[in-house]
Order: sequence, then structure tokens, then C-alpha cells
Amino acid sequence: MKTVRRRLSEGMLLALALLLAGPALGEEKPRRIRVLATGKDQSTPILATWFTTEPSTDPVVFPTRVWSGSSTTPDDIRRFMRIYFPRSYRDLLEFEFFVLAQVDMTFFTGEQQKWIYDALTNYPKGGMNDRSIMSTHPWFFGPWMNSIISSAFPNDIAAVVRDAEHQESELGPLIINDDPALPDIMKSYKQGIEPLFRSYGGLNTVPKPGSVILSYTKNNVGLGSPVPGQIAHVFYWDWNASKTFTFRDMVYDPFWSCPGSPASNPYTLDIVANIVWFATGRELPDDPLKVHEYRQVVFDYNIRRSLVASLLDFAEMFGANPSSVYSKLAGVDQAKMDASGLYLDRDFDGAYEAMIAATGQLDSVEQEASKLKGKALTWVYFVEWLTTTGVLLVAGAMIWTLMVRRALYREVAVTKWSR
Repeated sequence: MKTVRRRLSEGMLLALALLLAGPALGEEKPRRIRVLATGKDQSTPILATWFTTEPSTDPVVFPTRVWSGSSTTPDDIRRFMRIYFPRSYRDLLEFEFFVLAQVDMTFFTGEQQKWIYDALTNYPKGGMNDRSIMSTHPWFFGPWMNSIISSAFPNDIAAVVRDAEHQESELGPLIINDDPALPDIMKSYKQGIEPLFRSYGGLNTVPKPGSVILSYTKNNVGLGSPVPGQIAHVFYWDWNASKTFTFRDMVYDPFWSCPGSPASNPYTLDIVANIVWFATGRELPDDPLKVHEYRQVVFDYNIRRSLVASLLDFAEMFGANPSSVYSKLAGVDQAKMDASGLYLDRDFDGAYEAMIAATGQLDSVEQEASKLKGKALTWVYFVEWLTTTGVLLVAGAMIWTLMVRRALYREVAVTKWSR
């Protein structure tokens, strides 16, 4: 009887966990994918840019590693972990994708590591780690290698560490694998990416058996596994219910650098979004280049919108009333949100057209903001002119009175000195 009760209890707990983990079989997945992204504090601004620009992701981003040039301290990291890391396994299961970008695993408790491992093992989640084994320093790659989480990722850490001579491997041209059998995570961008990276590198990688290699760098000295002369750059495997990825390089290296920066990969966000979609069971777009155009318009819109807001704040500092312009800007933001809604509904053509229309509305608001700033500064210039002119007139009058008219001039009388 006790055995039956125990089994019933275990079954109820399993059913509850499955319910909390996500939609039931056959149900539609959430429109936005919750992403838990953490790592080196130098990486977190890039991660935040990725997942806040991409409309389909809902991120929580915080650092879990400090570096020598940073003002972040270990105490800051511990505080971030208390604030942002999920408080319970139930809370952790709300996230569908985990990004571990050069993390320092010493900041994770054993329980927190087990939560991530169990989520990746038992539920259809996705994950990514970068820089192969996280670092060339043993005080970083050691805790990662010893963590239960690392076994869920496709890179053979022990094999990379054993070959210390080739840990930082040969540079070479980067090749996108265009095998027709592969998912179109990177293939559509092959012609635009390969000419940019004729000599590229990073730490060595050794994909575990069953890994699928999406990109690699070539070399003439026979380094690489499983194909000599090819060092895997981006690769993934199926880990129980999940799909996890390893990147050879770092997220602030040129291949992953943010759009608009020098020598950047213009398809960074597309590849990242495709990885998240693929790993979490979403369908990849039929026309990746159209989606790329949409994301580029969104990226440009966000920058211009920020500049307009700064312009309005500047005008308000000089006494202008920007409420009417802010009201129009809110309308443009709503148009952008409508475009995002179409995007989340996978109407990519409609989303692109709606985003172009929103950008046109932003042009008009930008012109009004510029005129408002001009009016505010006109009054500033007018007051400055009055002040300068007033001082000039007063100074001129005083000089004329004292030096020309000599109205206040009195001759010094000569007195006779007497004893």
C-alpha cells in the first residue's frame, strides 16, 4: 500500500513538473522565449543587446564573472545571483534557453547547477556556452569541467585540456557548412559571412560523438576533430530532451560582435535567434534574409528612437514643453509594437512593411523634436543676446560718462601748505 501511495505521489509530482515546464504535448509554445543569459561582465552588454533587440525573446541578463578591467567585484556578482537567478527549480523551468558566456562556475551553488542540468536533461530546453572550455585559465575551466552542467554540452572539455599545446589553435578561413541535410541556422548567410573572416580563430574544440557542426575554421597542419584540418566553430547535439550548442570563440569576438560595430558580422542576431528558435522547437523562417532586413530596421529604429528621446530631454532642459511630441512618439512606439506582433505571428513580410511605416512616422517625430529644440535654443540665444547687449550698453554708457563727458570728473584743488 505504501509503495502504491509513493508511486502515486511521484506520478503527481512528475505531472506537476511537466505542467510547470511548459505547454503540454500538442499545445502551442509561448510567443516569446524566456532566456537566462549570464557570463563574463564584458559579455553581458552584448547579450542584453541581442535579446532585447530580438522581439521573440524575453531575457534576464546578469554577470557571473569579473575581469581585470572591470569595476564589478565578486560581492557584486553574489548580489546579482541573489537578485536575478531563479529562486527555485520551478522558477528556473520558466526559462527555455540558457546562455553561459564564459561563466565562473564558482559563483553557482551545487543546487543551482543541478537545477540547470536537470532542466536540460528532463525538459525540451536549449543552451549555449562560448569560448570552448570557458577560458585558458584552470581556475575558470576547472570548475566548468567539474560541473555537472558541462556534461550536457557537446564540447569534450577533457580532450581540449589534454592537448595543452594546441589549446589556442591555428587561425584559418571560416567556413559555413552548407550540407543540405543541416538546419538553416547559418547556411543562408554563407556568402555574406565567409569573405569577412579569411583568418579567424579561438580556443580549440573537440566535438563529442553525435555533434552536428554548423561552421568550422580550416588549417593546413591537420588540427581538428573529427575531421583533421577542420576545427569546429559552432556545433550542437541532442542532449536527452534538449539541444545545446558550443561556440569556439567569445561573444565579443568579431563573429558575434554587435551590428554596426567595426568589422562586425551583419548576421549575428539572425544566427543567435535561429539557434534559440531551433533549440526550443520553433520553426526556422522560410526567408531568412527577409527576417534579417526586418531585424536591421528594428535595430536602426531603436538607435534613432533613443536619439529622439535624448533630443526631447535636451529641449526640455531649456524650457521647452515636449508633451505633444512625446504623445506622437508613443504612437510610433505602438506602431513598432504592432510590427512586433506580426513578427511573433510569423507574418514576416507584414512585420517588415509595418516596421518601415513606423520608421517613416519616426522621421516626422524626429523633425518635430528638432524644431522644438531649435525654438528652445532660440530663446536661449535671444536671452544671451539681450544680456550681452545690455552689458555692452551699460559698459559703453559708463565709459562715455567717465572718459568722454567727464561728468563725474573733478579737478584736484591745489592747497597751500602752511605751518
